[in-house]
Amino acid sequence: MEHNHDKDHFTFNGKQAQQMIKKAKLRSTLRTIGIIIVVTPVILAAMWYGLYHLRLSQGDKVQSEILWRNEIGAPNVHISNQSVKLDAFGGEVYNQTYKWLGNKPYVWETLEEFYNLSGRSTGRYGAHGAIPLPEQLSAASTYRYNSATGDREMFFYHPQIQYTSYEDSISQLKLLEDNMLVELALSFDRAYKLEEMQTLLPAGIQPVWYWTDAYTNSYKDYLKETGQTIAADSQIIYGFHGMQFAPYGGVDAFINSVEQLRAGGKNYKWAAEQIQESLAGDNNILEPADITIIGVVVTGTAKQLETLQNQPYIKASTFGVVSKSPDIPS
Repeated sequence: MEHNHDKDHFTFNGKQAQQMIKKAKLRSTLRTIGIIIVVTPVILAAMWYGLYHLRLSQGDKVQSEILWRNEIGAPNVHISNQSVKLDAFGGEVYNQTYKWLGNKPYVWETLEEFYNLSGRSTGRYGAHGAIPLPEQLSAASTYRYNSATGDREMFFYHPQIQYTSYEDSISQLKLLEDNMLVELALSFDRAYKLEEMQTLLPAGIQPVWYWTDAYTNSYKDYLKETGQTIAADSQIIYGFHGMQFAPYGGVDAFINSVEQLRAGGKNYKWAAEQIQESLAGDNNILEPADITIIGVVVTGTAKQLETLQNQPYIKASTFGVVSKSPDIPS
């Protein structure tokens, strides 16, 4: 009996065992909660930091793509500054643009482009596109107006397309005051090599943008069927700014932007591929000698641009911005 009594002294009953288990579970739970309290903010901070830099990094890439895209299209439209506003799932790039009008900058529209965490553009928003005219006006006028500024938007005529009528804005220059600043889109009668085209324009007329014939045969067939002109604010107009805007102008900047978009572009690679397919020679390398010019944008005073009258290579001409020079008193 004495032996059994000593054994019972070291034996837990069921109630004591349950209490010990509960205490162990409580200590484990409290330890887990403590770890979570300490670790969770660290994980969340690391995730926030990582997402922040991912959004910022993708924003930088999208900004570069937009600049490259602007160098292969956007007739006489330049980007003065860009800024990025981040949101939870990507961000938004703001692009303030301007045109060069004679010897003056002319503030143009602000374009906004959203992108997601993968750097894909989810759409361009803002004042992009032309104001639709009422039916009774659009039937009698070929003019287009920018939805942000109310200024005229240029449009072009492809030389291989036979249109029912052609706009001749050059003949209307005499109706303007001599010192009015004018933006004018010229459509040529055929494609010209760059060196050849530079000898065509009268002295004192310097293009600010060159329109290239970067259209596939299938797209030209579409234009022939529809008889459509090509708007300056279209996503399928290609060309490059004049050399005076280097390093963002000239044929070399154009080719470099095409190469950059083809190599690493996510949003505008399709445009670069179309240019490559349309212009590159048999070696599949886009070179300055491959570039053909089918139109230009010129700017200056109405008086200066009157020298373009009766130039046989100009098939059509359309007004863009027409503005009173800031140097002229009101």
